[in-house]
Amino acid sequence: MMNDEFDEDPASETPALTERLPDWYREIFPAGPCDGFYEKLGQHALIHVERSRDILVVTFDNLSDAGYPGYDIKAWAEKFIRDKNWSHLGVVAQGPTWFRDATLIARMEKLAADGFFARFDRVVMAGTSMGGFGAMAFADLAPGCDVVAFSPQSTLSAELVPWEGRFGKGRKQDWTLPRSDAAETLDGVGKLWVVYDPFLIPDLHQVTRLPADKVIALKAFGQGHKTALALRRMELLKTVMTEAIEGRLTPEWFHRVNRSRKDIYTYRKSMEEHLEARGKADRIPQLIKAFRVRARRKAAAARSEEAATTSTDPEPAEHLQPAPQPPAAIAPRDAPQRQPKTLGNVWQLTDDGTSLRYLSDQYRHQVMGFEERDGIVLAQSPQVALGMISVGGATAIPRPLPERFDYHIRDENLGQDSAPFGAQAHGVISLTEAGRRLRALRNVIALSHPQPGITAVESAPDAPIFADVCKRVSAAKAVLQGREKLLFVDRISLDLLAGSPHQLDESDAAAHYIRAIKALRHDVAAAAGQSSLPHVVISQKSGTRTDGCSEVILAEGRLDIHEAGLGILIASPSYMLDLMPETVATLAADDRLWLDEMEAMAIDAAQNGKPWFCPALRQVFRDGADLVVEFSAMGALEFDPAQATSRHGFSLEGCTNGAKVTGLRLGDPKPGSQRVILSFDQKPAGDNLAVCYAWGGTHPKGDGDHPANHGALREVWSQDSILQPERKLRRYALSGRLPVMPSDLAVAEG
Repeated sequence: MMNDEFDEDPASETPALTERLPDWYREIFPAGPCDGFYEKLGQHALIHVERSRDILVVTFDNLSDAGYPGYDIKAWAEKFIRDKNWSHLGVVAQGPTWFRDATLIARMEKLAADGFFARFDRVVMAGTSMGGFGAMAFADLAPGCDVVAFSPQSTLSAELVPWEGRFGKGRKQDWTLPRSDAAETLDGVGKLWVVYDPFLIPDLHQVTRLPADKVIALKAFGQGHKTALALRRMELLKTVMTEAIEGRLTPEWFHRVNRSRKDIYTYRKSMEEHLEARGKADRIPQLIKAFRVRARRKAAAARSEEAATTSTDPEPAEHLQPAPQPPAAIAPRDAPQRQPKTLGNVWQLTDDGTSLRYLSDQYRHQVMGFEERDGIVLAQSPQVALGMISVGGATAIPRPLPERFDYHIRDENLGQDSAPFGAQAHGVISLTEAGRRLRALRNVIALSHPQPGITAVESAPDAPIFADVCKRVSAAKAVLQGREKLLFVDRISLDLLAGSPHQLDESDAAAHYIRAIKALRHDVAAAAGQSSLPHVVISQKSGTRTDGCSEVILAEGRLDIHEAGLGILIASPSYMLDLMPETVATLAADDRLWLDEMEAMAIDAAQNGKPWFCPALRQVFRDGADLVVEFSAMGALEFDPAQATSRHGFSLEGCTNGAKVTGLRLGDPKPGSQRVILSFDQKPAGDNLAVCYAWGGTHPKGDGDHPANHGALREVWSQDSILQPERKLRRYALSGRLPVMPSDLAVAEG
């Protein structure tokens, strides 16, 4: 017989191909007691047995069932449903299809259109893993039905879940077909019970895609991906399914009965994997010891009960000893006396006299490790904590952060800074990306130093704001040492000189930045006690609504060239972004968060030995009446189609004959560079002729919420934002100004 979680473990040998009749066929063959049907649909089949009109259970095969070679095939949970005398529609698969088949989808939809599901008083759809996906994906065919899904996937579409690396054959199916995203087919369900292990990050991510107002979460901690199999090993699967199909299943009841998971071997192995993945391998021996102690106590209790029931000379009732207590009621000698300050569930609590350590779901129902010491609760994390610093005017823009990582991101006193400023945004981006890569999340010390309109005096190397930065770094180092952690400051985001845009020319502004960066990197590293210096990342200013002529902008765009050994990264320009309404030069909050993500990407590239630079002016020379503008670039360039015509960004400075740009085209991309050819209505003239890109714009009345500077040149490369999924991250060309070489040069590109 084929494998089924509801039955005992099958024999190891492959089932023989026999002529044995399947049990369901005995019910629906012409002389059988029930109506029903069997339909073969390519790699799928439908098996229906109608036993009553009260309850119909629709089940979908999982990978263990799919591909059964015998003639006596049966749908998932077939015997269990038959024993309950419920009607059954089983969707059988002959492989890891994830039910991505147009014929099957059309047939199921026709059954619904013909009123098949409406005939029954109650419909419940069920399955595990692939079957759980099927149960959810087809749930809207029976409006008002209930669904019970064990460790389901919401989809395997690479566009929707690019992080899902499991189920290789399933990912190769056709995910352009209808019903490819189960998150979109659940609006009409009654109850949606989802059984999953929150410790298993891919399963957790799949569940979080489902509509939160529909999901009734049944958290099977430590049971891995095979939650249905684990429940059967606990002799609970049939009971859980019965409670669901009859409409009584609640999280409270499930949590209570699921406590026996600690007595099954699969739980122990799953917890070992979870601890190993989270860098807590040192706790595995303690887990194994506790498991073995429970097993011995359970065996001893069973022997005592057997001896009591088989004694041939029972004692009088008044002399009977009390029945043995179940293992869960026997407290170990080293049970912790203190309790953590949390309203969440607590597991694996340990007390070393200084700290309480435990697993809990107290934060956003996400289960993770916590450490409570001196009244402060932090997430358990690797030994090295990251320091992230943000200084300047852009720091003070409150970001619309979708996540705050309250137990990971703290200030130098391990308190929670309520303002979602620049350093906090960098911390959220870093931890979100670490989670996407399934890496352990570190503690982040986020130190934001907002200073709107900062001037040269206020940002001098010996200025109070920089002294305050170092003071806070020293405090963070001391506090973390008290928790046996090290501090490593890996980045400083700077935005200087916004308060004196026209008092400095390009060379003076660059010199000021370089002096400040040299001193700050050295002093911060010394305060943190680290030998390596942090990276400094800068986003180039855009100018104001009416004036884009500040040479501070030009200086910021070339800092990485002026001092190549300083670890300066120019993440992005900002002329293409919007300003806050009724402000002069403050970026909109969403757009500032977009820049934060670009800054974080630049730092990540540098830390991993990869290049990062935005397209930038390299040289300008004549070719007859045209000007050839060469840009350094990491990849091929393009013009933003929404801006290319009216806001391309190219202009002339020092032109004496009023030549106007009439056309522009891109040359072929070369390794590290690409040329833009500018055509004019007449040959530009002027002794000090220069080409400006996205710089020098003026607009007395302003231009909506746009800054005066604008430009359309960018790399073809793009990447989805992780914090604003509807947006793309792109490298736009930096604002710049270069003189035109005095004589014509050969244009041959080679």
